[in-house]
Amino acid sequence: MGTASLKKYLTLSALCALLAGTLHAWPYFAAPVSQRALYAAARGVASWQGLDGFGQASWMDALAARLWRTGGTGALACGEGLAVLAWWTLAGFVALGVVGAGLRWVKSRRVRGGIIAVAVAVLVASAAPALWRESFLRGEPVRDIRLQMATELAEAIGGVNDGEVFANPTTLSQFLLFAPGAVGKILPPQSAALSVSPPAWRQALRGSRWKAVALSGPIGEFRPLLDHLLISPDWRLSLVSNHGYLFLRESGTPVKSIDPMALRLGSDGETAIYLAQIAERYDAIRRPADAVKCLDRALELAPENVTVLSHAATFAAGRKRWQDALAYSARALAQAPGSVHAKLVRSLALLETGEAREAQDLCGEVLAEAPNDPYSLFLYARICRALNDYAQESSTLERLVALTEQSGLPTINYRIYLGQAYARQGQPEPALKNYRIVLDSGLLPPDQADEIRDAISAIEENAPKE
Repeated sequence: MGTASLKKYLTLSALCALLAGTLHAWPYFAAPVSQRALYAAARGVASWQGLDGFGQASWMDALAARLWRTGGTGALACGEGLAVLAWWTLAGFVALGVVGAGLRWVKSRRVRGGIIAVAVAVLVASAAPALWRESFLRGEPVRDIRLQMATELAEAIGGVNDGEVFANPTTLSQFLLFAPGAVGKILPPQSAALSVSPPAWRQALRGSRWKAVALSGPIGEFRPLLDHLLISPDWRLSLVSNHGYLFLRESGTPVKSIDPMALRLGSDGETAIYLAQIAERYDAIRRPADAVKCLDRALELAPENVTVLSHAATFAAGRKRWQDALAYSARALAQAPGSVHAKLVRSLALLETGEAREAQDLCGEVLAEAPNDPYSLFLYARICRALNDYAQESSTLERLVALTEQSGLPTINYRIYLGQAYARQGQPEPALKNYRIVLDSGLLPPDQADEIRDAISAIEENAPKE
């Protein structure tokens, strides 16, 4: 390939790579900012402030934090699109460069032209799945930030002074962006431990200035504290939002539930998503009638919305209506085959209806994309137990225990299952190790502690004698 031909080829490669990059990035420019980018910005902000426990911040997180400080959600969304554009343009240019280098051994001009045409076509066509998934399967774009992050909670504590709010780890990360300074010096590991131990939280309260408690994210992250606050006479439920709860340190009547018929957001789809999300929150605080009203209204407004269907599946699963859960999750996955929420609900329903092998495949798809998600790991361990695959169960639980310890959360429930998994494999040493850690924690009720002692005795009696 001569100098002139090389220049033409490089120019053509650059233009084709730019076209492919633009096609890949187009859905991002047309979409609102993602949760992934928002949490990246939160990690970057935490790193700048020297705060530990929010996750290891990369240079991309630092860049996301800078974009957030520069232009908020708009700058972050634009940054996502530019990052995808740059990556695919560079990757495409390199790929075409490799193809060009290989053309030196092709003598026929016609064959070289055919190879170049095929390479360009493949590069441009590589954007088709992303365009289809994001533009057609995604459905109506969700632009209201309230549907992605706990901004209502952040707005509600606007008048609270620095350090006067207790928040669970998920809320802490979000408040770094939407309510900086409100939570003071509390960090995720300490917050995680207190959120699942009301006695420890009460003790910490005596030396704090907390006048409000903000809880959002997965219910399991703060279930014990939520139950405690709901019956505490000195704390009042002041707000229920689609992402969580706000308690104020005062007496009074808990906040009333919303009227699902009166709620209006930017579109029917966004209104339906909000109602489906808040239905789950009402259900968690034992207001099932309000949850049903909100969910029914959501299905009426957007019967094929992926988020609404996923929440409907979760609601059905919570009541052990497994066939309904399977039906709703199937409809959700037909709209968005990559929906993590729908996959996990369907995996649980399949497990409970005796289809453990199919549940394992589906849950495995989620773990392939998010290998450190605690809920997915525990569900996968349960599936492995149902399949009598105790080796895989124990390895999955070992990873879950390690991640849970890093988060500052108690591990005793996971260790009980882990001890059982090792015992079923005839491995007494790791089984006894986990059982003894559980027993030494002092966190078990008396009857369960007796069961663990019996299990330890049984293993010791059956262990080979030296």
